[in-house]
Amino acid sequence: MRLTAQRFLQLSVVEARPVTRERAPWPPFVIAALCFTTLVGALTGALDLWTLRVLQKAVPEAHRTAHAIGQLFGFLWLLTLGVSLHLAPRFFAWRAPSKVMTRVLAWAGIGGALLLVIGRFGVLVPGSQVLGPLGALLVLAAMSTWGWWLSRAWRQGIAPKEPLHFFVTAGAAWWWLAALAMVVWSFSPARVPLEAVWRAALFGGVGSWLWGVFFRAGICTLRVARASLRAQRFLLIAWQLACVTAVASVFFDLLTALSGLALAFACGVVWWLVRPFSGQSVAALGALQPRAIQAGLVFLLAFGALQLWVAARALGTWSPALLDDASRHAFTLGAASLLAFGFAGRMVPGFAGVQLQWPRVYDAGVLALALGAGGRLCELSSLRVAQAIAGGSGPLAFFGVALCAAALLRSIRVGGQADARE
Repeated sequence: MRLTAQRFLQLSVVEARPVTRERAPWPPFVIAALCFTTLVGALTGALDLWTLRVLQKAVPEAHRTAHAIGQLFGFLWLLTLGVSLHLAPRFFAWRAPSKVMTRVLAWAGIGGALLLVIGRFGVLVPGSQVLGPLGALLVLAAMSTWGWWLSRAWRQGIAPKEPLHFFVTAGAAWWWLAALAMVVWSFSPARVPLEAVWRAALFGGVGSWLWGVFFRAGICTLRVARASLRAQRFLLIAWQLACVTAVASVFFDLLTALSGLALAFACGVVWWLVRPFSGQSVAALGALQPRAIQAGLVFLLAFGALQLWVAARALGTWSPALLDDASRHAFTLGAASLLAFGFAGRMVPGFAGVQLQWPRVYDAGVLALALGAGGRLCELSSLRVAQAIAGGSGPLAFFGVALCAAALLRSIRVGGQADARE
C-alpha cells in the first residue's frame, strides 16, 4: 500500500525512537558480518600475509580466495544488508521488511556466504567442491530478494528522490551483478575472472553504498558542509562510470589506463565534495568514530594516487611488483574497512538504542586498523624490512578488527538486554 504524506510524517517521528531488538531485522546480519571479518576475513588475511611477506613462503590460492570471499560477501555485504534493513525504510519512506523476507535473507545470505568460504577448503572439507557453488546460488537468491525489496521501496516509497537513493540502488545492482558473476565463476571459472567479481562488489557495491550513506550520516558525524544536489549527481555519474571501466578493464586490457584514471578522478571528486577536515571540531564526540571516517577517506586518497600509478604503468612506466595488491588493500583494508567501522560505531549503538559500549576498546581497534592499513602499503618496497613491516601489518589489522567488532557486539548485546527488561 502506498504511503500517504501524513504517514510519512508519522514515520519521521517514529524514526527517532529506538526499535526493540525483538522486532528489529538488522542484528543477525550485523552480528554475522562482524563474526565473518574477525574469524574468517581478517584472520586468514593476517596468516596469509605473514606467510607471504615475513616467512617468504607461498600461500595456496584457495586460502586467498576464501579471505576475499569472507571480507566481501561475509563482512561488507552482510553489514550493508543489515544496515539497509533499518535505513532503507527511512530513506525511501516505505515499510520495513516482513519477518518472512528477513528469515529468507538470513538463511540464504548468511548461509550462502558461509558455504562460499567452506567451498574453498578443498581436501580439508570433503565435498566442499559442491558447497561452494551451492553457496554462490544462495547468495544470488538473497541478493535477488534484497534487490526486489529495494526496487519496491524505490517505486512505492514517497520520499523525494535524490542522489542518495540512486547511490544505494546502484550499489544493490552492482552487488547483484557480483553475485551473478560469482555463480558463473563457481560453475565455470574460465568464463568469468574472479577479478571482475571483486571489482563489481568493491567499487560498485561497497563504494556506491558508502557515498550514498555518507551524504546523510557522514556529514553529520564530521560536521562538514553538505554538497549541493548537483555536485552529488556529478559524483554519482563519475563513480558509476569509474566502476564500469574498472570491471570492463578486466576483459579488455586496453581500458586499464582509462580505468585507473577514472577511479583516481572519482576519488578526487569525493574529496572535493566531502573535505573531511573542513568541519567543526569532532573531539567532543568521545570515541574515535569520526576519526575512523576521516582516516578511511585518507586511504581513499592513497588509493586514488595508486590508481594513477596503475594507469601510468599501463602506458609503460615502471611500477613495483605488488602495486595492484597494495592498491586493492588501500581501498579494502584502508578506506572500506575504516569507513565501515566508522559508520557502524555510530549506527549500530544508535539502532540498538544505547551508547557505544567499550569506547576505549573501539578506539584502540580504530588505531590498530589504521596502522595496519598503513603498514600494508610498505609492500610497495622490495626491501626486506619493508616486506616484514607489511607482513606484520596483517596481525595488527586483525587485532584492530577484533577490538572494533567486540565493542559493536557488546553494544548490540546491551541493547538487547535493555529491550528484554522493558
